[in-house]
Amino acid sequence: AICYTTMVILREERRFFLQVVFTNVLILFMLLFLGYLIGIKKIVAHSSINDLTNLVVDVSMPCTIALSMVRPFDARLLGDAIKVMVAILIFQLVLSGLAYYATKILKVNPSKSGSWIFALVFSNNAFVGYPLMYALYGNDGLFLMAMGNVVQNVLIFSLGIKLITLNYNLKDHIRLRHIIFTKQNIAVVVGMFIFFLQIPIPEPVLTLVTYVANLTVPLSMMVVGMSLSRYDVRNMFTDKEAYRLTIIRMVLLPLVMVVIFKVLGINVNQNLPLAILFFTAALPAPAFTTIMAERYNTSIEFSSKCVFLTTVLSILTVPILAGLL
Repeated sequence: AICYTTMVILREERRFFLQVVFTNVLILFMLLFLGYLIGIKKIVAHSSINDLTNLVVDVSMPCTIALSMVRPFDARLLGDAIKVMVAILIFQLVLSGLAYYATKILKVNPSKSGSWIFALVFSNNAFVGYPLMYALYGNDGLFLMAMGNVVQNVLIFSLGIKLITLNYNLKDHIRLRHIIFTKQNIAVVVGMFIFFLQIPIPEPVLTLVTYVANLTVPLSMMVVGMSLSRYDVRNMFTDKEAYRLTIIRMVLLPLVMVVIFKVLGINVNQNLPLAILFFTAALPAPAFTTIMAERYNTSIEFSSKCVFLTTVLSILTVPILAGLL
């Protein structure tokens, strides 16, 4: 009777997990499709997409970063947060190096290689990861994903800029101080001070920042949709490089992690930092793949294809691979 009850509970948990993943990915697609309709109907001119990109990158995203750290200090989670941040830093730096050499071995088109690496290394931690971790692991999961995303954001707006502009001769030279002193990295520092020093935030200011931060998820996905509206949607399924990237990103990479956990006898569901690391590897490419390409006018179409295809496949791969843990 006890075994039967346990099996019933596990089945219900699995069903809940599948429902949460499917619902969150479906919402993202609805936002992306809405952006696509806005683009093809010319409600927003294509020439204005870059302005909306800047709004996300320079205004709403910094608010999202800072807001994720406005919470009561919890010493119990501090150790886990440090583990998550170190693990994601090492994981994404090592993966960047491996991905760079993979583009050489696979002979990826040089004009696409930067976006190829970017889409392989970085994950949709905020737009999919935040609600997914909250649904699966509660406030602790959300906080740890947010702390891990701090590391990813620092890398996106430093290493990521170098990747997305790889093999492009930009007129504007990217200086080191411009990479370090970005609005996103400043938001990280401000957020850290608020979290560790427990600085009280006036209610009107907190409400204002929350309103602006709430723009990030819908506006980012709609920008991707608007970028897609520039191209024939049938071409989303005709790019060999995008397919190869999607299979490696959504199947091989998380599958390798599952095998490693199994061989080492690690129960990821009982180790929250490792669960965060796994989902960082398993979630689709971030909307920022397109947004950064849009901002620096590099491989916009290819970046949009990578975001589109990895998000489509994530409906199947995320729940299936997570179910193998």
